[in-house]
Amino acid sequence: MKPFLFLLCSLYSAICFSQTDYKAFNDKYEEFAFYAKPNKTNKLSKYFEKQISSKLVNGYDTYKTNDNITSLKTISLTFRFDEQNKIKNIIVNSPYSELNKCIQEAFKNYDIEDLNISEKSPLNTYVLQILSSEGDKMVINCSTHVVYDRIPIVKDCESCKDKYKLYNCLNKQISEHVANTISPIEIKKSKQLGMINLEVKFLINEQGIIEQIDCKAPTDSLTKELNRVVGLFPKVKIPATRNGKPIHFIYKTTVSLQIDTNDEKYKEESLKYKEENLKLIDTLLNLNSELAIHFKNYLNPEELTKVVFPSGQRDIYLSFNFNKNGNPINIKTNSNLPELNNRLIEIFKKYSFEKLNIRSTNILESYRYPIIVKRFDTKTIKSTDKPTVFIPPIFDKNCGKSKSPEELSDCLDQNIKEIVVGNFKNNIRHKTTLTGIIRISCHFQIDANGNIINVKATAPNPLICNELEQIIKNIPAVYKPAFLNGKAIKTSHNYSYRFNNGKIDEFKNLIRTYYKR
Repeated sequence: MKPFLFLLCSLYSAICFSQTDYKAFNDKYEEFAFYAKPNKTNKLSKYFEKQISSKLVNGYDTYKTNDNITSLKTISLTFRFDEQNKIKNIIVNSPYSELNKCIQEAFKNYDIEDLNISEKSPLNTYVLQILSSEGDKMVINCSTHVVYDRIPIVKDCESCKDKYKLYNCLNKQISEHVANTISPIEIKKSKQLGMINLEVKFLINEQGIIEQIDCKAPTDSLTKELNRVVGLFPKVKIPATRNGKPIHFIYKTTVSLQIDTNDEKYKEESLKYKEENLKLIDTLLNLNSELAIHFKNYLNPEELTKVVFPSGQRDIYLSFNFNKNGNPINIKTNSNLPELNNRLIEIFKKYSFEKLNIRSTNILESYRYPIIVKRFDTKTIKSTDKPTVFIPPIFDKNCGKSKSPEELSDCLDQNIKEIVVGNFKNNIRHKTTLTGIIRISCHFQIDANGNIINVKATAPNPLICNELEQIIKNIPAVYKPAFLNGKAIKTSHNYSYRFNNGKIDEFKNLIRTYYKR
């Protein structure tokens, strides 16, 4: 039997330029400084001192909080050249839109010839340091020299005209090499069928040779085979460079393969192997639970094959809560397809609710059952004997009087809105020079004791960001934390709102509260 391999796509790739071997560096910042030679008194630093307000850089002195910007150590600007040697794609890596805009606009007005760039090419990415951290402050400390990087050039990619075409060509060559070289015999031994994802990771040294191969596949034997295959990839034509000098280059991608065969015996063996693994993964799921059998009686195999799962999810589940009379209400699924959603609800309503054996019918609890699961590209009707029971956090005693889980969550949202937007109107909105629609968001967690922790905000500048964080941190512990199956748990919450020319628009709650099992 020889499975047919069909290369689908390279799902994800990441690259990292590494240090040279003739100079040892403690970290990437020290390595970058070796090339860039940042200096607080050079011409570029003096220029940006006139362009960037000190409040945009260190406006967070009012509150000594853990700020987004300090974890970066440096704020850098990247850009590229087009084929006419004109600058494009100017990007600043700070978390503050106002600071980013200020740096971008200032750079556009700077005479690029003063940077003395020796090589202008669409194949390179150019980087300038603008700010660096000193203690709990950021200072203007610009690069003296531009640092420019280029990824390796492999066979059949020599004619690429810009960075992105070169990068896509590299991905294609490696993915096709894996698909065309991996052993069908080893795939057969691993009993793989359908879609499989192969994580490819290695380093290309200064001579263009692949080393430090560290790949992962669904099984140990296939991982060993994948490492062997990657080791056979030809030496690259030109290694990665930094400022024209060869350097190490770390490459990472995910290659997806579709494994197909006409061998019925192999299909049976593969299915049996998957089922054995599913039993280990889903110990609580039951093919023969009463609810699962009920859905099997109404949902035929053809319908099951057509089920489309929400992006990034492996389960289609059904949820509901109870009204004060103990009757299930707000029955819904997580399916994005109205037809499937309505079909599953229709089937569920034909089930005797008494068989669910739910003793508590707290109107603030929501109940959830898995109905259809997807494992190893196999769709199966499975459920659990007991539901997952969830109660959202209760902000205060008044919220505890809510009549449903949705109303309870809305009560939390409304209280956060009043606190954040009220403070913003009165104290913060004038602390930015940006005009038009400005978006601000905050993220935090409520722990199992009801305390608000791990507060993080995004805003146009550090002053607003830290004041927003301080507002959230000052909120007292909530009345009750969230509960999952009777146990207090930690939940995460994200909110976002916007204002236009100082006028607060409708508050927008962008997320979903989620919880850890």
